[in-house]
Amino acid sequence: MNEKKTLNDILEDYQKIENELINNDGVMSEELEEILDIHQAELGQKLDGYENFVRYLKSKIDYLKGMEEHYSKRRKTLENSILRCKSSMVNALIMTDNKKIKTDNFNFSLGKSKKWCINSDLLDEEGKDDLIDKGLAENIFKIKLANLKSEFSEKEELPDWIKVEESDFIKVR
Repeated sequence: MNEKKTLNDILEDYQKIENELINNDGVMSEELEEILDIHQAELGQKLDGYENFVRYLKSKIDYLKGMEEHYSKRRKTLENSILRCKSSMVNALIMTDNKKIKTDNFNFSLGKSKKWCINSDLLDEEGKDDLIDKGLAENIFKIKLANLKSEFSEKEELPDWIKVEESDFIKVR
């Protein structure tokens, strides 16, 4: 019976072949070569399955991104409609010189809101530092990684504050 193997099962079989090879003093017998060919085919089939699943997931991600965009546009349209309705109601109360109107369902009243805007270009460094010291502002330092890579990639030695981590990846064509 040909049972389906997991990727881990296939890797365990490779380890068994490796142990058998060690027990045979490194001599590759015909039997071991046949077993190796079978396991190579199983591994290939398993990798094919994984890659097909990865491609399926990528297509689902693309679909979901499209749906996010679609629903985001719809949500924004509805939000804008709400803003227009509210603005129309405010204008109606202003134009009729009514501060309050009571209906069977709702009580409407005009209010004032304040919106604060800061022109940080008008602040000098001392003013900025003062706001930061008081906890009213923060100084954000952000590395531009792409530019940093360009600057340091050709250097023999990197500063100790840069760590480069390598990882394996698979190419599929």
